[in-house]
Amino acid sequence: MGIYALGPKSGLYRLVDNALTIAFLEAEGATMDAASRREALSQILVQHGAAYDEEMGEIFIDGITEADLPKAVLEFSALLLRLNDLILLTVERVKNAFEDDVRAAIRDEMDKRHVRYVEGQPVSPDLTDVTPDMVFYPEDRDPVALFIATNDSKLWQAMLLRVIADSERHLPLSVVAVLETETSVSQKVRLQADNRLDAAPRYKSGPIDTIQRIARVVVGNEAATVH
Repeated sequence: MGIYALGPKSGLYRLVDNALTIAFLEAEGATMDAASRREALSQILVQHGAAYDEEMGEIFIDGITEADLPKAVLEFSALLLRLNDLILLTVERVKNAFEDDVRAAIRDEMDKRHVRYVEGQPVSPDLTDVTPDMVFYPEDRDPVALFIATNDSKLWQAMLLRVIADSERHLPLSVVAVLETETSVSQKVRLQADNRLDAAPRYKSGPIDTIQRIARVVVGNEAATVH
Protein backbone atom coordinates (compact mmCIF):
# COMPACT_ATOMS: atom_id res chain seq x y z
CA MET A 1 0.00 0.00 0.00
CA GLY A 2 1.51 3.30 -1.12
CA ILE A 3 0.39 6.86 -0.38
CA TYR A 4 1.84 10.02 -1.87
CA ALA A 5 1.16 13.66 -0.98
CA LEU A 6 1.61 15.84 -4.07
CA GLY A 7 1.99 19.60 -3.81
CA PRO A 8 1.49 22.11 -2.56
CA LYS A 9 -0.30 23.71 -5.51
CA SER A 10 -1.91 27.01 -4.59
CA GLY A 11 -1.37 25.95 -0.98
CA LEU A 12 -3.25 22.65 -1.36
CA TYR A 13 -2.13 19.02 -1.55
CA ARG A 14 -3.42 15.97 -3.42
CA LEU A 15 -3.21 12.51 -1.84
CA VAL A 16 -2.89 9.60 -4.28
CA ASP A 17 -2.32 5.87 -3.95
CA ASN A 18 0.35 3.97 -5.89
CA ALA A 19 -2.10 3.23 -8.74
CA LEU A 20 -2.10 -0.46 -7.76
CA THR A 21 -5.10 -0.73 -5.43
CA ILE A 22 -7.76 -1.09 -8.13
CA ALA A 23 -5.33 -3.01 -10.38
CA PHE A 24 -4.88 -5.65 -7.67
CA LEU A 25 -8.62 -5.77 -7.09
CA GLU A 26 -9.26 -6.47 -10.75
CA ALA A 27 -6.39 -8.96 -10.99
CA GLU A 28 -8.00 -11.00 -8.23
CA GLY A 29 -11.32 -11.19 -10.08
CA ALA A 30 -13.16 -8.10 -8.81
CA THR A 31 -13.24 -6.36 -12.18
CA MET A 32 -14.93 -2.99 -12.55
CA ASP A 33 -17.01 -4.06 -15.57
CA ALA A 34 -19.90 -5.01 -13.27
CA ALA A 35 -22.27 -2.12 -12.51
CA SER A 36 -22.90 -3.33 -8.96
CA ARG A 37 -19.17 -3.45 -8.22
CA ARG A 38 -18.59 0.02 -9.69
CA GLU A 39 -21.43 1.35 -7.56
CA ALA A 40 -20.00 -0.27 -4.42
CA LEU A 41 -16.59 1.27 -5.14
CA SER A 42 -18.17 4.66 -5.76
CA GLN A 43 -20.02 4.55 -2.46
CA ILE A 44 -16.86 3.70 -0.52
CA LEU A 45 -14.92 6.50 -2.20
CA VAL A 46 -17.67 9.04 -1.53
CA GLN A 47 -17.75 8.07 2.15
CA HIS A 48 -14.05 8.97 2.36
CA GLY A 49 -14.23 12.05 0.15
CA ALA A 50 -12.10 10.36 -2.51
CA ALA A 51 -12.37 9.73 -6.24
CA TYR A 52 -10.91 7.36 -8.85
CA ASP A 53 -9.04 8.50 -11.94
CA GLU A 54 -9.66 5.71 -14.46
CA GLU A 55 -7.09 7.03 -16.93
CA MET A 56 -4.26 7.11 -14.37
CA GLY A 57 -5.56 4.21 -12.30
CA GLU A 58 -5.20 6.29 -9.14
CA ILE A 59 -7.41 6.84 -6.13
CA PHE A 60 -7.05 10.41 -4.90
CA ILE A 61 -8.28 13.19 -2.60
CA ASP A 62 -7.85 16.81 -3.67
CA GLY A 63 -7.79 20.15 -1.90
CA ILE A 64 -6.04 19.28 1.37
CA THR A 65 -4.42 22.05 3.38
CA GLU A 66 -1.07 21.48 5.06
CA ALA A 67 -2.74 21.69 8.47
CA ASP A 68 -5.20 18.95 7.53
CA LEU A 69 -2.62 16.73 5.84
CA PRO A 70 -1.76 14.41 8.80
CA LYS A 71 -5.42 13.63 9.48
CA ALA A 72 -6.12 13.23 5.75
CA VAL A 73 -3.27 10.72 5.40
CA LEU A 74 -4.75 8.60 8.21
CA GLU A 75 -8.20 8.70 6.66
CA PHE A 76 -6.78 7.87 3.23
CA SER A 77 -4.93 4.94 4.76
CA ALA A 78 -8.22 3.70 6.23
CA LEU A 79 -9.79 3.90 2.77
CA LEU A 80 -7.01 1.87 1.14
CA LEU A 81 -7.13 -0.73 3.92
CA ARG A 82 -10.87 -1.04 3.40
CA LEU A 83 -10.36 -1.59 -0.32
CA ASN A 84 -7.60 -4.12 0.38
CA ASP A 85 -10.05 -5.99 2.60
CA LEU A 86 -12.29 -6.24 -0.45
CA ILE A 87 -9.40 -7.86 -2.31
CA LEU A 88 -8.95 -10.44 0.45
CA LEU A 89 -12.67 -11.19 0.46
CA THR A 90 -12.62 -11.61 -3.31
CA VAL A 91 -9.69 -14.03 -3.10
CA GLU A 92 -11.51 -16.02 -0.42
CA ARG A 93 -14.66 -16.20 -2.54
CA VAL A 94 -12.66 -17.41 -5.54
CA LYS A 95 -10.93 -20.03 -3.40
CA ASN A 96 -14.21 -21.22 -1.93
CA ALA A 97 -15.82 -21.40 -5.38
CA PHE A 98 -12.96 -23.61 -6.62
CA GLU A 99 -13.21 -25.90 -3.60
CA ASP A 100 -16.99 -26.14 -3.93
CA ASP A 101 -16.73 -26.96 -7.64
CA VAL A 102 -14.21 -29.74 -7.03
CA ARG A 103 -16.19 -31.23 -4.16
CA ALA A 104 -19.44 -31.20 -6.11
CA ALA A 105 -17.88 -32.81 -9.19
CA ILE A 106 -16.08 -35.46 -7.15
CA ARG A 107 -19.18 -36.31 -5.12
CA ASP A 108 -21.18 -36.76 -8.30
CA GLU A 109 -18.49 -38.98 -9.84
CA MET A 110 -18.05 -41.16 -6.76
CA ASP A 111 -21.79 -41.47 -6.22
CA LYS A 112 -22.17 -42.77 -9.79
CA ARG A 113 -19.48 -45.33 -9.07
CA HIS A 114 -20.91 -46.25 -5.65
CA VAL A 115 -17.63 -45.42 -3.93
CA ARG A 116 -17.86 -44.67 -0.22
CA TYR A 117 -16.19 -41.44 0.89
CA VAL A 118 -15.94 -39.11 3.87
CA GLU A 119 -15.07 -35.42 4.11
CA GLY A 120 -12.98 -33.63 6.72
CA GLN A 121 -12.00 -36.83 8.50
CA PRO A 122 -8.69 -38.71 8.90
CA VAL A 123 -8.04 -41.66 6.65
CA SER A 124 -8.05 -44.05 9.60
CA PRO A 125 -7.39 -44.12 13.36
CA ASP A 126 -3.74 -44.82 12.51
CA LEU A 127 -3.42 -41.72 10.31
CA THR A 128 -4.79 -38.87 12.37
CA ASP A 129 -1.76 -36.56 11.98
CA VAL A 130 -3.13 -34.93 8.81
CA THR A 131 -6.77 -34.62 7.74
CA PRO A 132 -7.49 -34.61 3.98
CA ASP A 133 -10.42 -32.78 2.41
CA MET A 134 -11.92 -36.06 1.22
CA VAL A 135 -11.07 -39.76 1.59
CA PHE A 136 -12.35 -42.45 -0.77
CA TYR A 137 -12.71 -46.13 0.13
CA PRO A 138 -13.13 -48.10 -3.11
CA GLU A 139 -13.96 -51.78 -2.77
CA ASP A 140 -10.91 -54.07 -2.85
CA ARG A 141 -8.52 -51.13 -3.35
CA ASP A 142 -6.39 -48.91 -1.15
CA PRO A 143 -7.96 -45.75 0.30
CA VAL A 144 -7.33 -42.49 -1.54
CA ALA A 145 -6.82 -39.19 0.28
CA LEU A 146 -7.68 -36.01 -1.64
CA PHE A 147 -6.36 -32.52 -0.87
CA ILE A 148 -7.84 -29.49 -2.61
CA ALA A 149 -4.70 -27.37 -2.72
CA THR A 150 -5.16 -23.61 -2.78
CA ASN A 151 -1.76 -22.84 -1.24
CA ASP A 152 1.66 -24.33 -0.50
CA SER A 153 0.60 -25.42 2.98
CA LYS A 154 -2.09 -27.73 1.64
CA LEU A 155 0.40 -29.41 -0.70
CA TRP A 156 2.86 -29.86 2.16
CA GLN A 157 0.08 -31.56 4.15
CA ALA A 158 -0.54 -33.95 1.27
CA MET A 159 3.15 -34.83 1.03
CA LEU A 160 3.42 -35.19 4.80
CA LEU A 161 0.55 -37.69 4.82
CA ARG A 162 2.33 -39.58 2.05
CA VAL A 163 5.52 -39.80 4.15
CA ILE A 164 3.69 -40.80 7.35
CA ALA A 165 1.68 -43.52 5.60
CA ASP A 166 4.71 -44.96 3.80
CA SER A 167 7.58 -44.57 6.24
CA GLU A 168 6.06 -44.48 9.71
CA ARG A 169 2.81 -46.42 9.66
CA HIS A 170 3.48 -48.61 6.59
CA LEU A 171 -0.13 -48.34 5.50
CA PRO A 172 -1.26 -48.63 1.87
CA LEU A 173 -2.64 -45.30 0.73
CA SER A 174 -2.86 -43.18 -2.41
CA VAL A 175 -2.61 -39.40 -2.06
CA VAL A 176 -3.93 -36.93 -4.63
CA ALA A 177 -3.84 -33.13 -4.62
CA VAL A 178 -5.88 -31.08 -7.07
CA LEU A 179 -4.64 -27.57 -7.92
CA GLU A 180 -6.76 -24.89 -9.50
CA THR A 181 -4.03 -23.73 -11.91
CA GLU A 182 -0.33 -24.17 -12.56
CA THR A 183 0.37 -21.01 -10.56
CA SER A 184 -1.88 -21.69 -7.56
CA VAL A 185 1.19 -22.68 -5.53
CA SER A 186 4.92 -22.02 -5.76
CA GLN A 187 6.86 -23.83 -8.46
CA LYS A 188 9.22 -25.49 -5.95
CA VAL A 189 6.42 -27.09 -3.95
CA ARG A 190 4.43 -27.95 -7.07
CA LEU A 191 7.37 -29.88 -8.56
CA GLN A 192 7.85 -31.83 -5.35
CA ALA A 193 4.16 -32.69 -5.28
CA ASP A 194 4.29 -33.87 -8.90
CA ASN A 195 7.11 -36.24 -7.95
CA ARG A 196 5.78 -37.53 -4.63
CA LEU A 197 2.01 -37.78 -4.96
CA ASP A 198 -0.05 -40.26 -6.95
CA ALA A 199 -1.55 -37.39 -8.93
CA ALA A 200 -1.63 -33.59 -8.83
CA PRO A 201 -3.90 -32.46 -11.69
CA ARG A 202 -4.67 -28.81 -12.51
CA TYR A 203 -8.41 -28.29 -12.47
CA LYS A 204 -8.64 -25.25 -14.76
CA SER A 205 -6.68 -26.99 -17.52
CA GLY A 206 -9.60 -29.40 -17.94
CA PRO A 207 -12.20 -29.95 -15.18
CA ILE A 208 -13.63 -33.13 -16.70
CA ASP A 209 -10.19 -34.62 -17.33
CA THR A 210 -9.16 -33.69 -13.78
CA ILE A 211 -12.11 -35.49 -12.23
CA GLN A 212 -11.48 -38.53 -14.43
CA ARG A 213 -7.81 -38.51 -13.44
CA ILE A 214 -8.79 -38.60 -9.77
CA ALA A 215 -11.35 -41.32 -10.47
CA ARG A 216 -8.69 -43.48 -12.13
CA VAL A 217 -6.57 -43.29 -8.99
CA VAL A 218 -9.60 -44.25 -6.90
CA VAL A 219 -11.14 -47.09 -8.92
CA GLY A 220 -8.53 -47.92 -11.55
CA ASN A 221 -8.56 -47.65 -15.34
CA GLU A 222 -12.25 -48.53 -15.53
CA ALA A 223 -12.88 -44.90 -14.55
CA ALA A 224 -12.24 -43.78 -18.09
CA THR A 225 -15.09 -45.85 -19.49
CA VAL A 226 -17.81 -45.57 -16.84
CA HIS A 227 -20.43 -42.82 -17.45
